[in-house]
Amino acid sequence: MTSFGPVASFYDELMQGVPYRMWVGYYLLLLSHQGVRPKRLLDVCCGTGTLSEMLTDEGFHVEGFDLSAPMIDEARRKASARGLPIRYECMDAAELAMGKTYEGAFSFFDSLNYITDPQRLQLALTKISEHLEPRGTFVFDLNTAYAFEAKMFDQKLLNPRAKLRYNWKGDWDPESRIIRVDMTFWRGNEEVHETHVQRAHSDEEVRAMLEQAGFRQVRAFHSYTLNPPRYKSDRVHYVAVKP
Repeated sequence: MTSFGPVASFYDELMQGVPYRMWVGYYLLLLSHQGVRPKRLLDVCCGTGTLSEMLTDEGFHVEGFDLSAPMIDEARRKASARGLPIRYECMDAAELAMGKTYEGAFSFFDSLNYITDPQRLQLALTKISEHLEPRGTFVFDLNTAYAFEAKMFDQKLLNPRAKLRYNWKGDWDPESRIIRVDMTFWRGNEEVHETHVQRAHSDEEVRAMLEQAGFRQVRAFHSYTLNPPRYKSDRVHYVAVKP
C-alpha cells in the first residue's frame, strides 16, 4: 500500500476542514518574527499545492515539489485551472534538484515526519539548505512523539450520509519512534486503502541535523504560537536560518 496515491483525487475534499488560511497567517507571523520578507519561496512536499496557491495570491513567487506523482498532477491541474504560473516538480526531498535557489522555504502539515530514515532526513535538510540563498529561512512543522502516544492518528468518520467516510488506526512503536497508520476511505461505492508511516524525530535530532545542514538560529515553537514547545505539544514548528 502507498501513501498519497489513490487519495490524491479526493485529498482536497478530505482536507476541507483544515485552516489553511490560518497556516498562511502563521507563516507570515513567523517570517515577521525573524524580521525577513522573502519573495521567492520553495514549498517542500507541497501536496496538491493549496498553500502554494494561497501564498501566490499574497504576492510571493512560489515553486513546489512532492514525492507523490498523483499529488503533483493534482497541483498542476489546480494551478492551470486558475492560470497560476506555479512550477511543480515530482521529486524526492533527499535528492532535491530544482536548479535554482530561493529566499525562503516552508513545509507544513508534518510532511517531514514521512521521511522515516534519519539519514534521508539529513540529506533532505542539506538539500533544502543548498537551495536557499544566504539569510534564507526554512519554516517547517513536525508531529511529536506525544501526538502518536496520544493516538491522535486514530480517527474515523463513518456517518453513512457523509460523502467521504474514513477509518484510521495507528500502530505506534516507541522504540523505533515509528507509527504505521492504516487508512480506509469510502467515497460513494469506492473503497480506498492507504498506509502512512511517520517517525517522531526528537528535538535533539532535528537541531543536530539542521546544524549539520548549515542552518543556524534554530528556534522551535508550540505550533501556531510564539511560545516554546511544552511536554504536551503534539506539533512543533521550527524556524532555521541559513547564514
